[in-house]
Amino acid sequence: MTLLAGPSSPPLNRLVRAELHRVLSPKPVRYALGALPLVLLALAVSAYLGHHTDVASAWRSAEAAYRAYAEEAASRPAGSVEILSPREFFDDPRYLMAKASFVDLRAVLSGLSLAALVFGILSGGADWSSRVMLTLAAAEPRRSRLFLTRGLLVTGVATAAAVLTTVFFVPLLLVVAQFKGSLAETDGRYWAVLAVVGARGAVLVGLVALLGYGLAMLTRRTATALGIALAYLVAAGRVVQEYVPALAEYELAGITFAVLNERLLMETDRTTCVGEAACLVMREGTTATPAFLALAVHLVPVVAAAWWRFARRDVG
Repeated sequence: MTLLAGPSSPPLNRLVRAELHRVLSPKPVRYALGALPLVLLALAVSAYLGHHTDVASAWRSAEAAYRAYAEEAASRPAGSVEILSPREFFDDPRYLMAKASFVDLRAVLSGLSLAALVFGILSGGADWSSRVMLTLAAAEPRRSRLFLTRGLLVTGVATAAAVLTTVFFVPLLLVVAQFKGSLAETDGRYWAVLAVVGARGAVLVGLVALLGYGLAMLTRRTATALGIALAYLVAAGRVVQEYVPALAEYELAGITFAVLNERLLMETDRTTCVGEAACLVMREGTTATPAFLALAVHLVPVVAAAWWRFARRDVG
């Protein structure tokens, strides 16, 4: 009696190559990766054009604004107006690398995390709408291996893109600071914190891509996953702020800020903070550890449910 053997799984290296090609093959993904260096260059050019080194002119403007304020304050009852100095009206026109680079890098990595969410959704949902997933599941009967391989590739590609973004963008900012600003205070502490923020950002981008992938694999529809993600991004902050404001730091926007916030790592900023809000962040800001734990609360149930549905349920 002859037994019919079931379909065999392809070698892992062949599966990885095939899935990597499939992850990178969509035109939107290729165009986005190709455009990323141009976007970073445009941001650096914008920073270059938006700053100058005429500090004396900026001080004259600050003193003029202070005189106008002082004249207005003199006409009001004593004690009703806060006493200020010209310093409070001074806006340094230079690109200060030690501070501005963190702001710019945070903005870029935050935007990249949103792009990674879409990338993950496209990677997890495209083959369902085209019915290609039926063929893939037949060619790779070990569905868990297929799910894990693509998930790790999506995470790895997004993480690598974030690392390369930091490596490419920071030298551009150095050029801006060299010609239109200052490199003061860019000491060893600064570079260590910058490296930590860049590493955190890369991990964040990779995990957000995995979240998008899990969401698409769970819903099995790209449009549905994109709709859920958009609804969350638009409504979550408002709903949380309205009904459970204590959790505002643990929705996705708050998590992103906490992960990319350098201020808790800069020891000098703890003693030189200016303003109630800034000093509150120095004392009570959310650290990266609870932020990543909050991200895990978003990520683990979605990915686990997606794996269970893909591995245990019919793909037809």
